[in-house]
Amino acid sequence: MTWLNKGAFVFLLTLLFLLYPTILLAEPSVNVSFTPKKIKQGDILLITVKTKPGTNKISGSIFDRPIHFYADSNRDRYSALIGIDIDTEPERYSLSISIEDKKGRMLKKDYKIKVISARFGTQRLTLPKEMVELDEGTLKRVRFEEEKIRKIWDIFTEDNLWNGNFITPVKGEYSNNFGLRRIINNEPRSSHSGLDVTAPEGTSVYAPNHGKVVFVDDLFFSGKSLVIDHGLGLFTMYFHLSEIFVTVGD
Repeated sequence: MTWLNKGAFVFLLTLLFLLYPTILLAEPSVNVSFTPKKIKQGDILLITVKTKPGTNKISGSIFDRPIHFYADSNRDRYSALIGIDIDTEPERYSLSISIEDKKGRMLKKDYKIKVISARFGTQRLTLPKEMVELDEGTLKRVRFEEEKIRKIWDIFTEDNLWNGNFITPVKGEYSNNFGLRRIINNEPRSSHSGLDVTAPEGTSVYAPNHGKVVFVDDLFFSGKSLVIDHGLGLFTMYFHLSEIFVTVGD
């Protein structure tokens, strides 16, 4: 279930919201709940649907993208995780859930989701010029690496690979700089989209749950980096590792 690395890492999970149901379910044996009720930019929304026996399929959509549900072991409860980028505009969005029974009958539930603003703050940094104003060769490398990372998000595993609760990958001091708007050498840059954990070099880093390694590389900005696919669009990412002992496919 676990794999070991050494070094410090960034544990990424980016996600969102606040819920306003607009239509009550007509079927009393179906219950939809959201946790938490109020979620900011960069948070996570858990949708739980409890149904009577005989449910065939549950689907949904938000932001013109599908919501993927997974069934719990008792098969009468389904869950989905929804993530929204930290740069999502604070406003209301439409969310729909469709429940199909084994006879093909559909029950649809519509919501209005309000993404509320998060106060991430601003971080001002001064770095060597060569790390900010990249030469042509380095810029070409960075763009190539960005494209490799983007291809990861084309991966979609139909089932959840995790089992049970997630664990903390490493013990250490956690930063509070997630989402900080960065100003580097007086120029606006991308926000900090990870969580930093400080640990001595050589500290073991564990997989937080079952999954499959889908990316291993040494990148310009994030150093030795690793990505695990946990299924259903959920990934964890680890940066600035000193050593990596797994390969893609593990």
